[in-house]
Amino acid sequence: MDRAEWLRQMRVKTEALYDYVSPQYWDIFGLYPNETHLKFLQMFLGLIDKGGMVLSAACGAGRYDGFLLESGHSVLGIDQSAGMLARARKRFPEVRYVKKSLQEMDFHEMFAGAICMDAMEHICPEDWPGILKGFQTSLKAGGVLYFTLEPADAGEVEAAYERARAGGLPVVPGELADEVDASYERVKALGGQDAPGELADVAVYHYYPSLAQVQDWIGQAGLTVEEVGEGSDYQHILARKQIIEQKS
Repeated sequence: MDRAEWLRQMRVKTEALYDYVSPQYWDIFGLYPNETHLKFLQMFLGLIDKGGMVLSAACGAGRYDGFLLESGHSVLGIDQSAGMLARARKRFPEVRYVKKSLQEMDFHEMFAGAICMDAMEHICPEDWPGILKGFQTSLKAGGVLYFTLEPADAGEVEAAYERARAGGLPVVPGELADEVDASYERVKALGGQDAPGELADVAVYHYYPSLAQVQDWIGQAGLTVEEVGEGSDYQHILARKQIIEQKS
């Protein structure tokens, strides 16, 4: 199977999966403990210009957008799932929401800050550099990006890689995707809304780069890591857009 086509299919299924489960988001799906997320979100808000516009990327149903609004910021939310955006618009009508994937970001120095919470685990290695560059381009000089990484069990990921290769999937190390097709069909059979969270999670593509690799990509994109932490089952990264001093 051609890898580019396989990755395209994975993206299509991820978008559809989130559309399927979006009606139950504010009741069940996605509402896991997030104490560390909120701690880093407050750190992020303390690093960006007061009242500046914030990009809520891969915003889903807008779980963190209320905190941004309460802190006095205007918010632009983007997500590839129309279903999730419908939930977000209903809850936060004052936010402008646009259907746009991370790969499609085309903003230029619009935002004081950007957040991308609990979404980058669905990004393939080929797309990571371009997405980080998209964030860098979206930020004003000195702007800050806050995003999370989902750690994975190395043994589980390695076993999944071996199963996927044996099954003829064009995976690379770090990808967890061997159960996507079967789980995705089960979610569809359940009609989406009745799919348990655990099943929905394995019905979408995951990729787990090392923290060192992510930090290398961050530097290549013109961002500088300011803080790294771990908690609430995620790693948390704050990175600032480098300010290029003009020569006199």
